[in-house]
Amino acid sequence: MAKKSVFLFVTVLVIASTLLAACQPAATAVPTAVPPAATAVPSTAVPPAATAVPQITINYWAFGTEGSTMTGGGLWSDWYANIFKQYQLDHPGVTIDFALKGYDASGSTLVVDTAVAAGTPPDIYFDTKFRVKKYQDAHLLEDLTPALTAADIAAYDPAVLAGSKSATMMWSIPADGGYWNMIVNTSLFEKAGLSNLLPQAPDYTWTTDQFMTACKAINDPANNVYCTAFFAGSTSMDSATNGWLAGWPDCKFFDAAAIHYTVNSPACLEAFTFLHSIYEQGLMVPGAAGLIDDTTDPYWLGQQVAMLDQGNWYDSITKSGVAANTIQAFNYIFVQVPNKPGAPASPVGMSNPDVWGVFKQTDPAKLQAIYDLIQYMQAPDIATQIAVGWGKVPVRTDSSFQSTDPVVAMPLAAERKFGSYDPYFVNGVPCGYTDVRTAWADARQAFWQDNADIQSILDAFVARADAIVTACP
Repeated sequence: MAKKSVFLFVTVLVIASTLLAACQPAATAVPTAVPPAATAVPSTAVPPAATAVPQITINYWAFGTEGSTMTGGGLWSDWYANIFKQYQLDHPGVTIDFALKGYDASGSTLVVDTAVAAGTPPDIYFDTKFRVKKYQDAHLLEDLTPALTAADIAAYDPAVLAGSKSATMMWSIPADGGYWNMIVNTSLFEKAGLSNLLPQAPDYTWTTDQFMTACKAINDPANNVYCTAFFAGSTSMDSATNGWLAGWPDCKFFDAAAIHYTVNSPACLEAFTFLHSIYEQGLMVPGAAGLIDDTTDPYWLGQQVAMLDQGNWYDSITKSGVAANTIQAFNYIFVQVPNKPGAPASPVGMSNPDVWGVFKQTDPAKLQAIYDLIQYMQAPDIATQIAVGWGKVPVRTDSSFQSTDPVVAMPLAAERKFGSYDPYFVNGVPCGYTDVRTAWADARQAFWQDNADIQSILDAFVARADAIVTACP
């Protein structure tokens, strides 16, 4: 699972002038049946020639590289080959040209960007939503509403689906996601005799006051154990910070109706003042302003940090480390992100889902074939296999996905009980979000400093982010 988020956006203005606006395929009229003539057809008559099946090739790229493996060890290329083989047998005339592309050492979409700039993008691109979103910002994507039935739409997690739209246009369709609760190293708490301070089953909820009690008790820098960690050295996993805002329901990151960033509101100032108190009291790994995900992961894997947001990722790398025999096994659970006293239990944060996006088409017949293919791929059984292959969970509520793993089962149960929250596309999906995330990383770097003027930092971010979204075409 690629988690880097360095965004290299090759200009696509040269493409905009060459791509025609997508045409919705017109409904095909069904001809009225004509009764046969009364005269018999001579036995020597030549039968009519069979209607030729239109030949359509769909270029389908998925983010990755050749040899990429699924959770469990199988090759993604083999899985896709089997899925597409059956589809092509059932759809004569359709050929799917598939490739794993996009990944480079920086985790960006350089390969895709280059193809877009050259005027040869794929027809379908499957990648994380924030990477697909930049092509929507450039007006290069089709509306995928026709690919879903009303029953499909009703089966999706509403928060995930809402983040796939710009106004009424559905520019992406999600296949999977992951529910970000906090992850807690229970082995550390058990060793310290502090297990009673943790949230308890069945809800695993707690207030910020209860969190701080546990945080202060487990924090032991002298023995190289910290309560938690934050990082802001890159845009990567900025939702590790944003997810905390779910505990302050009046804190809204963005006002979609007004097209205005609002993370400098009094409610958000309260939230960030609380977060900065963790820094001020030395309850987190030092150097958050310069830390990135790669430099933070070892603290968790080495049992030097007790609690982190975005537990789905840390669950994944822990299991991989144990399987590879590179780390010592330890116990952990998922719990809800703390909510401020008096507020409802925090909804479960969602990871950035993997989505289908479709580049603009000029052939209505091909566009309809693409809609049909995505309808096939997003069905519960296939989408579930994609989700499990990425170590995530399906976003369709009608999937047959079951898990006996408590770190998966518990957040799923909590999602149904407390609802879900999108820490990537908070309160809407404005254009320019790639640049906004960069601005937010800069703001967070300023935030994790001594004597930070939190209100001024948030005000400056809002001014910068509003300028970005206002400049959008």
